[in-house]
Amino acid sequence: MPNDLDVDDRAAIDLWPLPDMGVLRHGRREPPPFPIETFGSRWSQWIALTAEGSSAPVDYTACALLAAAATLIGHARWVAPWESWREPPVLWIANVGDPGSAKSPAIDPLVAILKRIEIGIVKDFAPKHHQWLAEQASAKAHRAIWETEVREAAKAGKAPPQMPAAAIEPPEPVRARIVSSDATTEKLAELAAAHGKGVMLLRDELAGWYGSLGRYSRNGADRAFWVEAYGGRPYTVDRVKHAGLPIIIQRLGLGLFGGIQPDRLSEILASPDDGLVSRFLWAWPNKVPARRPTRGVEIDWATRSLELLYELPLIADDEGAPRPFFCRLTDAAADLFTKWWTAHQAAEMMGPLAGPLGKAPGHVIRIALVLEHLWWCGGAVAMPPKEVSENAAAAAIALVVDYFIPMAQRVYGDAAIPEADRLATPFARWILEMKPKIINAREVRRTSGLPGLRHADKVKLAIGVLVETDWLLPAPARAASGSGRQRDDYIVNPRLMSVKNA
Repeated sequence: MPNDLDVDDRAAIDLWPLPDMGVLRHGRREPPPFPIETFGSRWSQWIALTAEGSSAPVDYTACALLAAAATLIGHARWVAPWESWREPPVLWIANVGDPGSAKSPAIDPLVAILKRIEIGIVKDFAPKHHQWLAEQASAKAHRAIWETEVREAAKAGKAPPQMPAAAIEPPEPVRARIVSSDATTEKLAELAAAHGKGVMLLRDELAGWYGSLGRYSRNGADRAFWVEAYGGRPYTVDRVKHAGLPIIIQRLGLGLFGGIQPDRLSEILASPDDGLVSRFLWAWPNKVPARRPTRGVEIDWATRSLELLYELPLIADDEGAPRPFFCRLTDAAADLFTKWWTAHQAAEMMGPLAGPLGKAPGHVIRIALVLEHLWWCGGAVAMPPKEVSENAAAAAIALVVDYFIPMAQRVYGDAAIPEADRLATPFARWILEMKPKIINAREVRRTSGLPGLRHADKVKLAIGVLVETDWLLPAPARAASGSGRQRDDYIVNPRLMSVKNA
């Protein structure tokens, strides 16, 4: 093995051992291909063009569409395999990827569409809010008069007068929302109570949302709120402010969608499982090469189609209160689902995947409902579906079995990889891309921008793995210019210079 810095000499190169290329994966599963055909021809084409325009994997855009459609349907439609089992179309989906993997660009068109729909439904909010301000001022004036009468009655030893109805301040109207980007649990509860169809929390980085749980509530109330927010059941939030009046939510169902980096993902998966994380569906595709798009994205068509989902109304129950319309599975769909469900439940579920696998049946029927309505709004059928077809059930089963379960295995499996190996993988890919002959540990930390390698101890861990796998060799010790401190240099195995594809 060479012991100097002359790494261009052919004889010296031949002395180097072959590097272990397994460091590029360290046991990580390859991602399954996304079955884009499950969305139907029209939406599949739209997803492909949108992803192409962002140089992103189709997975990211398709999952964003699933989450957006589920939120727009909201509590107007629930799915019922049979009478005793009802599920809301609430989906929690996370796009996983390193910086530069186009997670955000892939969903920007859908975010823009949701904002356009939201703007369209709040046109009359300003007049309503102005009217409320006037009514609030009037109520305060009447209250001041009443308080004066109470003080005068007290001085005279008389019974205080009752507060008149005109002195009671009306509740402030809540601006209609489809998406919230950053809100406390109490604010989200207010939004959910005010908007019967539901709301989605959209976070560019879900680790920030996860880390904030418990920031304002140290008794676990925030996590408990979110666990309940998946099920669509009644929920009451007691609060100290606002005269102690509780927030009463008829159906607490909040969608959740965002991105997360792999190094932050491992922190979340390592936390105790209370059922919160196991509710997520994951998308972690490989990065795709940058490419120039061939066609533009049809934003107007997609907006008109998705508006149809938001326009689906809740119906009235026997007492006149709004409730969801329950879409039953057709007999053929129920038979197909039951066959898969019984086989799935019979399989042994152990370890970290037990939670996600246990949620799979619910995911299947929720996704079936969403797919059925996406096919409707993207097609030419006039009336919205009243039941979930066998085709939708089959497509949802295929999507969960062939994509989301293997993706969960990839996500949870990677979380078990030792930290040093996880850090070494992006470092190794960077070496193949940049092809340096010599690296300096300090410069890597300061200038590479590699995820997770911003601290000296993390860089040291990754370098240790790359030395063990014959990617790097410590360079002969020499002092840094102008100081007595030794440089932390490493020679890159010159055999890597001929590797064409990282």
